[in-house]
Amino acid sequence: MSRAPHPTTRRQLLKNSLSMAAATAVPLGWRRSAWQAVPTAGPANPFAVVLGTSQDGGVPQANCFTGYCARVRSGEVPSPRVACLGIVDPAAGARFLIDATPDFVAQLGDLVALRLTSEQPSRRTGTLRIEDELQGILLTHAHMGHYAGLLHCGREAAATTHLPVYASTAMARLLRSNQPFKTLVDDDRLDLREIIVGTPIELTANVSVVPFSVVHRAELTDTVGLLLEGPSKSLLYVPDADTWEGWPVPFEDWLERSDIAILDGTFYSAEELGHRWQGEVPHPPVADTVATLSARTGNQPAVWFTHLNHTNPLWNAASAERAAIQDAGFGVARRGQTWEL
Repeated sequence: MSRAPHPTTRRQLLKNSLSMAAATAVPLGWRRSAWQAVPTAGPANPFAVVLGTSQDGGVPQANCFTGYCARVRSGEVPSPRVACLGIVDPAAGARFLIDATPDFVAQLGDLVALRLTSEQPSRRTGTLRIEDELQGILLTHAHMGHYAGLLHCGREAAATTHLPVYASTAMARLLRSNQPFKTLVDDDRLDLREIIVGTPIELTANVSVVPFSVVHRAELTDTVGLLLEGPSKSLLYVPDADTWEGWPVPFEDWLERSDIAILDGTFYSAEELGHRWQGEVPHPPVADTVATLSARTGNQPAVWFTHLNHTNPLWNAASAERAAIQDAGFGVARRGQTWEL
């Protein structure tokens, strides 16, 4: 689908996105140590909404009792949710999730709370059929924070029927062959739809998605990133990567095609783990990504970081690291933030 050109700079796009986030984000309030989502209508055009921004293990991580984890445990700050993106097309009456995280229940609640029409009740009541509210889940890979939430589709919980799940051939093979996910497939709780790298998926008449290969640890499956394309803008979503180099189709090529990019921001630096060698869990440090993208020429999408590890200083909005990336024209994605497509 054709898109109008956007000759704005990254800094201008960041400023515009911040303004839009304030105006259209899911209203989320901090109340008695729990986030509370207030249902609201989203933009009239298709849009993407951030439903979580933490690394797979969440914050606090199970073994962490210091730093930002301690602040979350004490109730001083809210607990972030695991990295997840929602796609909403009001005209089609359709909602999609990118990844099924350990926070699937809360994230689905936030997505359903976004009213598609003015006629929809402001608050949902009763027991809903997930497959009526959610038109599909797109999986990026088989690390714990990206598909464990599928378990809520089973008999013990929501007991879905033929819920569409888009996955690579390797990811689909893992789900078909390994319990407890095999039972979800065998019982028709999930309708697996294999995707092909480079081949667009038409989610609705207004929104398509192009999956592409990402260099990331492949212990169980491959990893895909996603380019969301709407009537006027495109959004690049890569929550997990080992490096920005050596991709089958260069990372820079995908940047050129995007107006907004939400990228892996797991670690700010390679030294922050302390007790553990970061090479065990390779991710491009935010500081390096900022330096690399600031130096490049070509299309400059608005860049936001997600998938933050519990050790990442970017959790602190008053940190020098947060100020540094914002001064360079980059941002940290936040729950409830939206971008029209």
